[in-house]
Amino acid sequence: MEAAKTINHEAQQKLGRMDLSERKLFNDAFSTNPAKPGAPRLRLAKNDGGDTYANLHQGARAFAEGLYAGIRNPGMHKPQENHGGQQQLALEQLAAFSLLARWIDQAEVETAPAN
Repeated sequence: MEAAKTINHEAQQKLGRMDLSERKLFNDAFSTNPAKPGAPRLRLAKNDGGDTYANLHQGARAFAEGLYAGIRNPGMHKPQENHGGQQQLALEQLAAFSLLARWIDQAEVETAPAN
């Protein structure tokens, strides 16, 4: 859960978006729509007009949404039961959040053009 909170905070800082968090933040950040004033985007690649650009960003949005909807939110709202294998599960979850953190770190911030 700490990794999820830290990654959310780091993305907010990188984008200057304290008004959004978690799923809403990442859906907006990885949107393929152009950046708007107050709504910069994270770019994983240059937009060459091809499917790869759109797929990368759609995948990052879906991945981030899945992590926060399927791991972070349930983890914060229900007690954790220990059925064995919890350490392995925790490592796998941490690895997934680590990948999202890498994408955020490597992404370029696209801002709206100045008027």
